[in-house]
Amino acid sequence: MQLLPVDRIRHSTIHTSFKINTLKKIASVIIVVCLNFSLRAQETFGALNSNYTPTNSVHINPSSMLDAKTWLDIHIIGAGAYVNNSLAAAESTTLIRLIRQRDFSEENLVYRSGLGRYHAYNRNFVQVLSAVWSQGNHAAGLSFGGYSYTDARRIDEPIARFIDNGVTQYTPQHLTDYRLNRLRANSLAYGEAKISYAYTFHKRQRHMYMAGISYKKIFPIVGGAANIRSLDYNVYNDTVLHITSFLGDAVSHTQPQFSMNGGWGFDLGFTYQRMYGGCENYYPNSSRGGCNKQHYKYKIGISINDLGYAKFNADDMNYVGYDLADENILNYANLSTSIAGFPSTLVGLENNPNDGVVRSPNKMSLPTSISIQYDRNILPHFIYLNATWIHGIPPTKGAFGPRRAHSLALTPRIETKWFDAALPLSLYEYQKVQLGLSLRFYILTIGTDKLLNYFVPSDLYGADFYFHLKIPLYKNPKCKDSRPYGSDRKGGFRTKYPKCDAYR
Repeated sequence: MQLLPVDRIRHSTIHTSFKINTLKKIASVIIVVCLNFSLRAQETFGALNSNYTPTNSVHINPSSMLDAKTWLDIHIIGAGAYVNNSLAAAESTTLIRLIRQRDFSEENLVYRSGLGRYHAYNRNFVQVLSAVWSQGNHAAGLSFGGYSYTDARRIDEPIARFIDNGVTQYTPQHLTDYRLNRLRANSLAYGEAKISYAYTFHKRQRHMYMAGISYKKIFPIVGGAANIRSLDYNVYNDTVLHITSFLGDAVSHTQPQFSMNGGWGFDLGFTYQRMYGGCENYYPNSSRGGCNKQHYKYKIGISINDLGYAKFNADDMNYVGYDLADENILNYANLSTSIAGFPSTLVGLENNPNDGVVRSPNKMSLPTSISIQYDRNILPHFIYLNATWIHGIPPTKGAFGPRRAHSLALTPRIETKWFDAALPLSLYEYQKVQLGLSLRFYILTIGTDKLLNYFVPSDLYGADFYFHLKIPLYKNPKCKDSRPYGSDRKGGFRTKYPKCDAYR
C-alpha cells in the first residue's frame, strides 16, 4: 500500500463521501416513505385511460380529451405516491402489517446482493382544481398541481455493500481500488399550471384523427442533483478515504421559491380512433349531432410528455464542477452530509469550481417520456382492454434532471357511467411485475399499482397509493330536451342526422 504523505491528507467535507455515507439512510427513507404514504403514483394505470375521467387521461395524452363521455369533468383534488428501489426491502411482510407496526426503522431492512446495479425511484403528486371540457371537434382543459421526482441510478455492487454494512466497518472492501461510473442522482419538486387543447382534425367514414397539446408553466420549488461520470477511490481504513480521480457535477437548490420565470413544459399527443359506425357527422356531447353517442372499436395514441425544464434562481444555487486527482480525506466518517452544502464540500480543492460539463446548472430537465397507448373496446360501452407503454428519456450528458421510470402495462377494465374497475398488470423498469387495482365510484377513484404488497407477505421494495375526487357533468345542458337523431317533443324532425350502424 502506498504511504500517505502528511501534507496531502486533508480534513474536508466531500461530495463523494456524502454519497457513500448517506445512501444507507436513503435506502431506509425509501421504505419509510412507503409506509407513511407521503404525497403521482407510478403511472396510476388503473385510472389513466377511462373515458369517464379525461382530467386523468389528459396527463398521458392531451388528445385523449376528445370524445370523452363527460361533457365537463371537474377535478377537485387528487394525490398519490409511488416508491420503489432494488436494494433495500422490508422482509416477508405486508404493507398493512407495517402500517400497524408503526415503529419501522432501518434495522428492519434487508439488503439484496448480487444484482450488480441498483436504483431508487420516487414520484409524488397533488392535483387541485382541474377541469376538462369536451364538445364536438374541440376539447380544452386547465389543471393545477404539484409534483416531485427523485431517482438514483447505477449504484454499483461495492457501494451497495457499503450501504448494507457501513463504510468504516466493512473491512473486506478496505484497501481495494474501485471505480464508480455514470451514477446519477436527481431530485426535483415543482408546481405546475397547465392549459390543454385538442382538435378532431379529420373524420372520414369510420376513421377519426385527433391531436392535442398542453402548455405548462413551471414553478420550481427545490431541487438537487449529482452526476458522477467517473470516481476511482479506495477506502484505506476507518479514517482515510483516497480519491484517485473524480469527474462530476453537483448542484443544490434548497431555497423554496416562486417565480414566473421558472420554466416551461409541453405535452404533444395524437390519437386515431376506429369507430364502430361510419358517421362523419358525429359530434360528441353536442346538439349539432343530435347528442347521440358513438363508440370506438379501438384507438391508438402516441404522445411526448414533459418536454421542458424547471429554471431556478441562479443566485440561490450551490454548484460545483469537479475534476480532481490523487486526494486523501481524513476522518471521512465524521463529515457533514448537509443536503444544501454537499456540492461545495471539496470546493477548496477545485481550481475551477464553476467549470463543469453542465453548462446551465440552474436548470433541471423535466422527466420527459414518450408513450404509446392502445385501447380496445371489447364489449361496446362496457369492457375494454388497454395497453400502455411509457419510456423515460434521460436528460443529456450536459444537464441535470430526473428520468421517468420505464413501464409497460396491460389493463382490462369495466367502464360505466357510475362505476369503473381496472386491474393493471404492469412491468416497472421492464423487469418488476406489478398487479394493481383501481375502482371509481361515481366521483371517487382509489387505486394502487402494487395491490399484492398490501395483502401477500413478501419482501417489500416499494409501495404506492392514489385517489381522485371529481364532479362529472355527463350531459351538455343543450342536450337536456333533445331526442335521438334530432327529433323534437312533438315527434317531428327539424334536421335529420344519419343513424350509425353502430355495432355491425
